[in-house]
Formats: sequence, C-alpha cells, structure tokens
Amino acid sequence: MIRNKKKAASVFCLLLACALCLAGCAISPPDSLKRSGVDSRSLISASTVELSPDEKPMALYFRYQNSAFLASEPRLVVVQRNESLEKAVVQALISGPLNTELSPLFPTGSEVVSTSTQNGTLFVTLNEAFLGRYPDEPGDSSAGYWKTEGPARRQLCLDALAATLTEAGLCDRVQVLVQRDLGHASSMRLQAGFLNRSGDTSMLPPIVRNESVLLTPHNTAECVLNAWLRQDWDALSLFCVHAPGEQSVFEAFEAAKVLVGFALSPGSVAYDGQRAVVTAKLTLRGDNQDVEISGYPLRLIREEGLWKTDYEALLSMMRAEE
Repeated sequence: MIRNKKKAASVFCLLLACALCLAGCAISPPDSLKRSGVDSRSLISASTVELSPDEKPMALYFRYQNSAFLASEPRLVVVQRNESLEKAVVQALISGPLNTELSPLFPTGSEVVSTSTQNGTLFVTLNEAFLGRYPDEPGDSSAGYWKTEGPARRQLCLDALAATLTEAGLCDRVQVLVQRDLGHASSMRLQAGFLNRSGDTSMLPPIVRNESVLLTPHNTAECVLNAWLRQDWDALSLFCVHAPGEQSVFEAFEAAKVLVGFALSPGSVAYDGQRAVVTAKLTLRGDNQDVEISGYPLRLIREEGLWKTDYEALLSMMRAEE
C-alpha cells in the first residue's frame, strides 16, 4: 500500500511539473518568436473612417466670367476613403471655383448622389435641385433670357462635367441622371427641357468633350483677335496680363491699326506647361492701306490656369509692320 501511494505521488508530481512547464512556455515564448520594439499605441486601425482622405491633382473646368468659354482651374480634390474619385470630382465642380475670375455653373442646392461607370460612360446621378433655377434667373420661361443666356449657361454646365472628367481619364462620355419622385418621370435621364425650361421631355444623349468651348491656347488667341476685330476693348482686356489702367488701355488700342482678317495655327505649349505660342497671319489696315503679316508668334502665358497674352506683346503685334 505504501509503495502504491509513493508511486501515485510520483506520477502526480511529474504531471504537475509538465503542466507548469507548458504554462511557462505559453506565457514566455522563445526569444526567436518574440517581436521587439513594437508599441501597440502606434498600430493603425482597420476602420476606413479613421484614415485620412486622399488628395488628387485635377484640372476643374468653370465658366470664364460671363463668356461662352470654360477655363481650367488647377485643384487638389479631396477624396474620402469611402467615396469614389469620380464622385469627389463632381462634388468639387458643384462646390464652385476658388479663382474669382471663374463662375460656378450648378444651380443652388445641387448635390451628387452617386456615380457609376459602364463601357466608358460615367453615369452621374444628381439630386432634383439640379433642375432648379440659378438665383439671378427670371421666373418667366418666355423671357428672352431663356433663348440665349439660359440655355448657354446650362450647356456650359454639362460641357464642364465632360471636360473635367474626360481630361482626368475617368471616362469617355458622361450621362447625367436626376433622382426624382418616381411618379414625376418615367426615366432618370436628363431631358432636353433642362436647357431652356421648354418642357421638352426628349432625352439628352451622353455628353462628350467639346473642345470648342475650352480656353485652349488656340481658342484664347482666337478670342483675342476676334475682340480686336470687333474693337471690343473690354472683351480684349479679359485676356491680357500686366495691363495698365482702363483709360490707358483704351487709348493704346484705339491708336493701333485695325484688324480686318486673321488665321491661326493650332499652336503649341512649352515644356513647362506655362507658356504657349500660336502663329497668326494678320491683315492690318492703317492709313487706308492693308498690310499682310505672316507667321507672327502670338505668345501666351498661363496665369492661375488661364491662358492670357501679355499686354505689351499684344500692342507690339497691333503695331507690327510688314
């Protein structure tokens, strides 16, 4: 009996020693398995809400003052971690420009609901406020405004969407949808009546990039020369930098030769992206005699995203001799 008790005690001690050994191993793993220098306070949470937003450099297009053209504004678009880049870009357009020379294009209260892409077409869903009026618009849909400025303003809004999103490489074309009450319309697609409030329920096609309304170097040079051709010095001054006071500009332009015709090359942009040259062929009239100027380099510089010509360079061109 005593021998059995001793044997049982020995077995118990052996088991107890094994248990303690295993417990010690669990608490203190070998040095080769330990991670050194890790501060748990520095570990990053997996929650996307706690991650900082991203910033993407973009060229956003807005209306240049009250002209019929769009100009680009270089911006850093803030993209939240839980939203798409496309939606962030559209929302930045809706929020409007930072440059005071540019004008916003979306009606008050407009918001982007969602975006999705299919076969190169970006579907942009906006809320119903997008169909509303701008604060300065007349309520009478028969007013002359709705035959000229109203439709032009809304078309520029659509063109700005396509210009911005295609330049960013986010799509080939844009289809605008409007989230409305289901009983109000059978389709979410934007209707033609949006442009002039005519009640036309035909569907507008997807919007493609329209280069003719963008203030590229060529189009800017064309605006400059057309203003000179019409002798519209106020319009001409919109595209000048380093100009003196208004009266001095008026007197200098009035004394210059009259432009009676011109032709322009497509133009080219310098490697730094801040200068461009468009070659002009001019027909100038002075002292009842026409002078042909060929191959004249009309130089442009970029100022906050806008292409403009230097005032002195423009005067030199106006005074050019054969």
